[in-house]
Amino acid sequence: MARLGRLGFLGIAVVFHLVYILSIFDVYFRSPIVSGMRAYRVEGTKAPAKRLVLYVGDGLRADKAFQYFPNPSPNTANDPSAQEPRPLTPFLRSKVLEEGTFGVSHTRVPTESRPGHVALIAGLYEDVSAVATGWKLNPVNFDSVFNRSSHTWSWGSPDILPMFSTGAVPGRVTDATYGAEFEDFSKDATELDFWVFDRVKLLFKDAETDAELNRQLRQEKIVFFLHLLGLDTTGHGYRPYSREYLHNIKIVDEGVQEITRVIDEFYGDDDTAYIFTADHGMSDWGSHGDGHPDNTRTPLIAWGAGIEKPKTVAKGFAPGHEDQFSHDWHLNHVQRHDVAQADIATLMAYLVGLEFPVNSVGELPLEYMSAGDDEKAKAMLVNAKQILEMYHVKEDNKRATTFRFKPHWRFASADQTVESRLAHIEATIQQGRYQDAIEASDELMKLGLEGLRYLQTYDWLFLRALVTAGYVGWIAFAFTTAVDSYMLGGKIEAARTVTSVIAFSSVLVALCSFLFVQSSPLTYYAYAFFPVMFWEEVFVRRQALTEGKNRVFANFSNQDCVKFTFNVLMYLGILEVMVQSYYHREIYTIVYAAMTAWPLFYGTAFVKTNGLLCATWALGCASMSIFTLLPANKVEDANLIFLGGLLILTLGVLYIAFEKSLIASAAPSGSALSAPKADGLSRSILGVQVGLVALAMIVTRSSVTSLQAKQGLPLGTQLVGWATLVIQAFSRSGGCGSHRNTTPSASPRGTNSMDRDPFANAVLPSSSQVPPARVRRCSTRDDPNASKDLKYWHEYVHSLPILLQIAFALAMALWLLPVTLCWAAWYLLWQLPKKAIRRKSRMERGYAPSPQHRLEADPSGHKANLISPKSATSLETLHHSQRRASSRRSSGHHQTATVPLSAYYAANRANDSLYSGTTIVNITYDRAVASLVVPFFHALQPQDHYLHRLVVVFLAFGPLFIILTISYEGLFYFAITITLLSWVRLEHRIYRYFSSAASTDATKPSRELSNPLAPAMSAAYDREAALKSGDYRALTLSDARICLFFLYLLQSAFFSTGNIASVSSFSLDAVYRLLPIFDPFSQGALLLLKMLAPFALVSANLGILTKRLKLQGGSLFAVVMGISDYLTLRFFWEVRDEGSWLDIGESISMFVIASTLCVFVAALEALSEVFVKGVEFRDDVVPAERSAGTASNGSLNGSAKGKKTAKSVNKTK
Repeated sequence: MARLGRLGFLGIAVVFHLVYILSIFDVYFRSPIVSGMRAYRVEGTKAPAKRLVLYVGDGLRADKAFQYFPNPSPNTANDPSAQEPRPLTPFLRSKVLEEGTFGVSHTRVPTESRPGHVALIAGLYEDVSAVATGWKLNPVNFDSVFNRSSHTWSWGSPDILPMFSTGAVPGRVTDATYGAEFEDFSKDATELDFWVFDRVKLLFKDAETDAELNRQLRQEKIVFFLHLLGLDTTGHGYRPYSREYLHNIKIVDEGVQEITRVIDEFYGDDDTAYIFTADHGMSDWGSHGDGHPDNTRTPLIAWGAGIEKPKTVAKGFAPGHEDQFSHDWHLNHVQRHDVAQADIATLMAYLVGLEFPVNSVGELPLEYMSAGDDEKAKAMLVNAKQILEMYHVKEDNKRATTFRFKPHWRFASADQTVESRLAHIEATIQQGRYQDAIEASDELMKLGLEGLRYLQTYDWLFLRALVTAGYVGWIAFAFTTAVDSYMLGGKIEAARTVTSVIAFSSVLVALCSFLFVQSSPLTYYAYAFFPVMFWEEVFVRRQALTEGKNRVFANFSNQDCVKFTFNVLMYLGILEVMVQSYYHREIYTIVYAAMTAWPLFYGTAFVKTNGLLCATWALGCASMSIFTLLPANKVEDANLIFLGGLLILTLGVLYIAFEKSLIASAAPSGSALSAPKADGLSRSILGVQVGLVALAMIVTRSSVTSLQAKQGLPLGTQLVGWATLVIQAFSRSGGCGSHRNTTPSASPRGTNSMDRDPFANAVLPSSSQVPPARVRRCSTRDDPNASKDLKYWHEYVHSLPILLQIAFALAMALWLLPVTLCWAAWYLLWQLPKKAIRRKSRMERGYAPSPQHRLEADPSGHKANLISPKSATSLETLHHSQRRASSRRSSGHHQTATVPLSAYYAANRANDSLYSGTTIVNITYDRAVASLVVPFFHALQPQDHYLHRLVVVFLAFGPLFIILTISYEGLFYFAITITLLSWVRLEHRIYRYFSSAASTDATKPSRELSNPLAPAMSAAYDREAALKSGDYRALTLSDARICLFFLYLLQSAFFSTGNIASVSSFSLDAVYRLLPIFDPFSQGALLLLKMLAPFALVSANLGILTKRLKLQGGSLFAVVMGISDYLTLRFFWEVRDEGSWLDIGESISMFVIASTLCVFVAALEALSEVFVKGVEFRDDVVPAERSAGTASNGSLNGSAKGKKTAKSVNKTK
C-alpha cells in the first residue's frame, strides 16, 4: 500500500484523519442519553403552580441584565437625564427585590442555542458530540418538560421550537415560528420579539371567543414558552455593549411585563409560576460558543406560585456575592442563588407537578422553592431516584456487553448498594429528620452522577491506547512512504510473507471480535483497523527503512552524528513551540523575529551576494511578527480594510508595470530555457484581476458604510463572491420557494392563532421605507415547484452531521470548482448581456408588472379576503401601530406606518422602484464571481513563469479576502505573500549557492559531509544532476527543514489573524455583507473559505518550491503529513472533560484544528498540483550555462546587475 501513488496516499490521509477526529467524541464525550428508564414525580403533595411561563432571552448576558446604563433610547437626543445610569430591566428587577429569587445560571460548552435550550428544558447536558448530530431541526430523542406537560404553547425561532415539538407526543406541543429569512442581522431584531409578544396576546384574545381554546388554556400542568431571539441577533450584529443591544434589553423587559399582566388578568389567580433566563451569554465581540465566562453566565429570575420570596440583609453583602461578579448590580443586599443550567428543568417540573425528565441530571435548587422541609425532603428523594434510575439502566447495559464488568466502587459492597441507601433515606423521612434526609439525598445524587461518569469513561484506557497506536502508526507509515517512494524510488520490494499476513490478520480479527462482543460502534472498528494496517505496511517495508538509514548515515562521523542529534532535538523543540503557540499565539512574534536572521547561518558571503532578497525576507518576517501581537477578536475597521486592499492593489499594479523585466529571458539566446516575451493578452487579464481588486474594495466599503448606518444591505451585495453562489445553492431554497411560509394555513382548530404561517398578520415597516434586502424578487412566471430540488438539498444537508456538512462544503469548494466556474463564465458572458438588453427594453417601454393578489387571513381566522397591493399598503393594524409608535418614540426612531406582511410582499413585488439598484449590484456580483473565473482565461495564452503563476493566484484570492475581512486581515494577506515569495526564492538561492560550491569540488562529498551545511550541499549535487538529466532528485535531510518551514507558515497563516477562541467565537461582520439572514451552514462555510484562502497561497508556494528544487510531487507533503501529527497526538492527550468549561472548550478546539489542518494539507497538496502544472523556472541553469548568461540573468535572480551577481557568486566559490 505504500505505493498506492500520490493520490492514493492523500486519500488515505484524508479518510484516516476525518475518522480519527471523531475519536475524542467516542473517548471523552459519549452521549449521555439512554432509554428505558422509569419516570418519577413528587407524590402526595399538590403542585405549587397550575401553569408555568418560561421566558428565554436568547444571548442575554447576566451582567447586562442587571447593570446600570445610560438610557440607550432617549425620547430626545439632547435629553440631559439620558446620561444618568439606570437599570434597563425595571420590571424584572422589581421581581428580584420584592417577589422572587434570582441568581446566575451557569451553562456548559458548547454555548450554543440548541444545547442551551436542551439543558433548560430537558435537564440534559448534550455532550460536545452534539455538533455531530446537527443543531437544526433535529427530532427530539430525549425527554423534556414540554413532553411531560399536559400541553405546551411555544412561540419563537424556527431553529429552536421544532426541536421540542417534532418527536414529542402528538398534539402535546403547539408552536408558532416566523420564517428563517427574517433573522436578518442587518435589521432591527426587536421585530422578532414584538412578533412573539403579539402572538401571545392574540392567543389569549382568541380564547375569549373560542370555547375550546379557553378550555385548553385552563387546564393544569400547562407550559408557555417564549423564545426571544432579538437579543442574540442584535448582539451578533452590533455587540452586547452597543446601544442597540441595550435597547433590546429594554424591549424584552417591557414585553415580559406586558405578557405577565395579560396572563394574570386572564386567569385571575396566583397559580402561575414565571421563570426568566437565557440559553447562553454573548462575548464582547458579538459571538458565543466557547467557555468564556461572558458566554456561560446567564441571568435567572423566578417569581410567582411556589417561588421563595427574596432574602435580604440590612448591612453588608448577602450570601452569593462573594465572587464580586455582581458588585455593580446594586443588589448586594439580596441573596443570590447560582444554579447549573440543567437544574432549571428540574425546578420547572417540580413547580407544575410533572414527572422529572428521565434524562435529566439537574439537581433541585431548594433555595428557589417556597415549601416546608418535609416537601423539600420528598422532592429531593424523588430527584435522587430519577438520577439513580439512569445509573441502573446504564450499569445493566454496560454489564451485558463487557468482559468481567466492575461496578463503581462506592456501590460495590452489599451495605452500600443503591437500594439500601434509598431505603435509609425513606426511613429518615418517616422519622421526621427532614434535614438529614435532604443531605443524604444530595450526597446520593452526587454519587449517582459520579457513577454515571464512571460508566461514561469505562472504556477510556482501551480506546486511548488504540487511537494512540493509530496516530503513531500513521506517522511511521508517512515516513516509510517518503523513504520508500521519494528517497529510494520504490526500488525495494515489500517483504510480505505468509507468516506476517497471518500475524497481523490475527491481531485484527481479535480486536474486531472483542469489539463485536462488546457491541461497540462502527467507528471503533475503524480505530482498530488503521493501526493494524499502518504497522503491517511499516513492517513489510522495513528493508526500505534500513536502506534509507544506510544511505543517510553512510558517511557520518561521530561529530556528524552529534550534529544530527542536535538538529533532531531542535526540530522537536520547534514542533513543541508550535504546540505552545496554540495557547500563546504571541510565540509566533518571537519566532518570526528570530527567523529574520536565518540567512546569516549560511555565511556573510551568502548574505552579501543576495542582500536584496535577504532584506526582503527580513522585512516580511518582521511584518508577520506584528500580527500575533494584535487582538484576535477584531472589531470592524473600514480604514484597515481599505489599506489592506490598497496594498494588494499596489502589488498587482507594480507587477504589471515591471513584468517584462521580472520574467525576461534568463538564458542565452537560443537556449532551450529561453522565456517567451510577456504577452499582451496575459497582461490584460492581469489588469482585469487588478480591477476586480479595486472593485472589491469599493463594494466592501459601500457594504460596511450601509451596515454601520443601519440602512440594511442592498440586495445585490449579498451575492458578491463565487463562494456564496456555490454554497447557498445547496443550503438555501431560492426563488419563490423561499417564501412558501407566507401563505396562511388553517390551524387544527380552524383558526389562525397558532398556524404555521407566523407572519400572516405580522407587522413590518411600510414598503416605501424597507430596503430590498428583506425581499427577494418573485414573479408569477416562476414555477411554484421550481425550488423543490433545492428545498430537498437544503433539508438533506441540514440533516447531515455538522462534520459532514463541513466536509461537504470543502468538497464543493475543492472539487466542484470547475463546474462553478463554467456556470459563472456562461452567466457572465452570455446571460448578463441578454438580461441587460431585456431590462433596458422594458424600461424604455415604461413596463410595470400588474399588481399581484395575495390571500390575506382575516384577523378572526375564519375567512380570507383578496387584498390588492394598493389597498393592502394602506391597511394598518391599530394595536400594532400604537405599540410600535410608542416603541419608536422611546427608542429614538421615527414613527413608521405598518402593514400586514403578506400585503407588504405583494406591494413590493408590484413596485419595481425597489429594484432600481439591482442592475448595478448584479454587475458587482458578476465581477466578484469573475475574480475567480478570470484566472482561468490565462490558459488562452499561458505564461509559464513561476512568478507570474504566483501573482495570478495571489490576485485570484485577493477580492475574496477583501470582501470577507473585517480588520487587518488584508494587511496580513499582503505580508504573508511577500514572506512566502521571499522564502521560495531564498530556498532556491541556498541550493544555487551550494551547487556553485559543489561544482568546484564534486569529487569530495565525504569531506563536505563534515560541514554543518553538508545535507544542503548533498542535495545540491543531486540537483545539478537532475537539472542535466531531467530526472527528479531524492529527498535529503535538508528537505526536513523545508517541511518544517511549511508547517510553521501554515500554522501562522491561521494564528496570525485568529486564535482558538476565535474559531468558536468568530465575528460575523464580514459574512453579513453576503448573508445577512441567519444561516449557520452557509455562513460557516464562508468563514471556512476565508480561512482556507491563505492556506491555498502557502500550498501554491510549496508546490512551486517542490518543482523548482527538482523534487517529485508529493514528496515534501508526505513528510509534512508525518510531522504534523505530532501536534495532533499531543492535543489528543490534552483534551479535557473536567475543569472550567473554557479549558474544556479550548482543548477540544485545539485537537480539531490540528486534525483538520492535516486534512487541509492533504487537500492543498492536490490543489498545489493545479497551481504548478506546466510552470517553468528559466533561472534554473547549471553553472556552466549560467556563466554564459546575459546580464538579464542577474535581474531574474534578484540582483540589479547580472554580471555583478555572477562575479560575486564565483568569488564565493
